Amino acid sequence: MAFIYILENQDAQRIKIGATHNHPNDRLLDINRMWQAVKGRCQICLSWRMLVNGRMPKHVLSMNHCAGSGEPPLEYSTKLAEKQTIDLQGQLPWLSGSDLRSASKRIKNLKKILQTYKENPIRIGGWQLRASFPIDSAYQIEELVHKALAVHLDKEAPFGEVFSCSAEEAISTIEETISQMKYKSTGL
Repeated sequence: MAFIYILENQDAQRIKIGATHNHPNDRLLDINRMWQAVKGRCQICLSWRMLVNGRMPKHVLSMNHCAGSGEPPLEYSTKLAEKQTIDLQGQLPWLSGSDLRSASKRIKNLKKILQTYKENPIRIGGWQLRASFPIDSAYQIEELVHKALAVHLDKEAPFGEVFSCSAEEAISTIEETISQMKYKSTGL
């Protein structure tokens, strides 16, 4: 059994819709940690980690010590990520094949993430669990609900699946999607 859930941040006027096999309260704790920068994103490997005194803990990237260890996360600084982007761009003329494609993709992702963090407004409020629906097809429903609410997607949120619509609209969209899926599966 999985859950589709709605988390709400009333102060920021945002909701997050997701699916999980764990209890939605586990996701709530994780999201609040990311939102409040108790959990940060590494500037080098882009992984999310619990911060130690406002810095990334020691961690590994491709079986090697990650250069982002001990450094501020993206929530506090973008300098390492900007340097990595410039360094990768400088290497492009000497790369070919899959190495070139991999470096180009990495540059594109870094630029997108850097733009998000540079333009990110001050994070206000906290998240609360507004609703959850235990259902086997949670991941399918999540995908359909995201498509239905795409016009409300907050592309500047520090993590995905955040929307600027009301919780009531999201709940209604989830309920309608569940109902439509049941109708299709039973043929009623």
